[in-house]
Amino acid sequence: MQLFAILILGAILRLYHNISVALWHDEAFSALYIRYPWGEMLGRIIADVHPPLYYFILRFWSYIFGQSLLSLRGLSILFGIATIWMGFVLFKQIFSNKKWALLAALLIAINPFQIQYALEARMYTLGTFLSLVTCYLLLKALENDQRKYWVWYGITAALTLYTHYFLFFTVAAQVIYIIYVWFKKRISLKNPLLSGIIVAAMYAPWLPSFLVQNRRVSEAYWIPEMDRWAIPGTVWKMIFGGQNVSRPLLILTTLACIALLIYFWRKTKSETKFLILFSLLVPFLGSILISLKTSIYLDRYFVFAGLFLIAAIAAALMQVPNYSVRRILAAVLVILSLAMFFKNWKELNIKNKPGMAAASRIINEQATKDDKIYVGSSFIFFTFRYYNETGIKPLLYSSGSLETIPHFSGTALLTNDDLILDFKQAEKNDRVWLLWTTGFGASKPNVPGNWSIVSEHEFQDTPDFKGKIVVTEYHVN
Repeated sequence: MQLFAILILGAILRLYHNISVALWHDEAFSALYIRYPWGEMLGRIIADVHPPLYYFILRFWSYIFGQSLLSLRGLSILFGIATIWMGFVLFKQIFSNKKWALLAALLIAINPFQIQYALEARMYTLGTFLSLVTCYLLLKALENDQRKYWVWYGITAALTLYTHYFLFFTVAAQVIYIIYVWFKKRISLKNPLLSGIIVAAMYAPWLPSFLVQNRRVSEAYWIPEMDRWAIPGTVWKMIFGGQNVSRPLLILTTLACIALLIYFWRKTKSETKFLILFSLLVPFLGSILISLKTSIYLDRYFVFAGLFLIAAIAAALMQVPNYSVRRILAAVLVILSLAMFFKNWKELNIKNKPGMAAASRIINEQATKDDKIYVGSSFIFFTFRYYNETGIKPLLYSSGSLETIPHFSGTALLTNDDLILDFKQAEKNDRVWLLWTTGFGASKPNVPGNWSIVSEHEFQDTPDFKGKIVVTEYHVN
């Protein structure tokens, strides 16, 4: 009954304002990929930088539930709720203590960072769910050494690698844990090797595509280099989510987490604690090392590792000797998590920041079949394609052909037929709708002198890094 209540709470928080924030650039890839024929969809996924499993599942999901914004995000909500349940199952297995597992599940359910990425039509909650499933199956396999568990572990580990490349660190942490157990207990490696063979066999078809995508990212990517505040910022977000936190708070939160992790390590007797520690620390260490060459360190990629930080904190709190202090500390963390959840939503100011949902509504309601629709940035081009109901094919303004556009601007979803290189193609008496943004470092494109502004509407998007989306209506003289 307690777990059911936690699952209901988690579902409510994940459904709260679920479609109030407009679809954005990253989600548009999910929404648009599934509209292509299967073969073309796979080709376009390969031309991007992510593995395909989530998109395949989302496509089958859309056959049943459609492609509305609620449907697209509903799959993430489903896996987000499944993550809460799987967190209870896994951490009960690890700690052999139902109360510890319930607290961990509760903290996952109300964690603002976990909720944030359950609200996006992306692969993050599929990844959180699979990362917990693989850990559970690994522990069952090590406990019983039955071949069926090792087979299922190999299958789910391969599926995990097909979900997000940052999950390589999660699987690597599990491999390190297997080595640790072997070193301590000298277990037979026959079945672990069987799992490895299964993973290799299942992943082999994707390996050439992975290598192509890896080379693409190595040559050019958009993620900024780490600075000294990167890790404290990530730690804060893993606990409380949100944006624009003061540096003293970042330092205080990071030090508190380090203290709790040390306490967890020293007080927890079970050797399975190392699976939690490896699953938390390996993504940090691995991404930092790789980022020495090509920056891949990004806060949201730690949504997977964040589960294990939550588990470690829950276990640390439950081992505080004084019962009253233990309850107070747990209650304070629950209250703070819920308070930060609502604070983060308030700061989004969704009522006054409708973004593309409102901008596209202007065009959908007022454009006629002979109008032209031009978009000034790829970072809103794909979102408009999702919302577009005019029957008019929008064109993306570009200073060069497709080959000159950076891949991270969305070339996987573009052809040269989607581009307009010269606004002078618009003819006299045409009505042109120009959609542009101040977000993502973009600005208003220069238009010909014979274009006269008829109307202009602007809509702030949220969070603020997305800037304003502006709809300018022109008459060509």
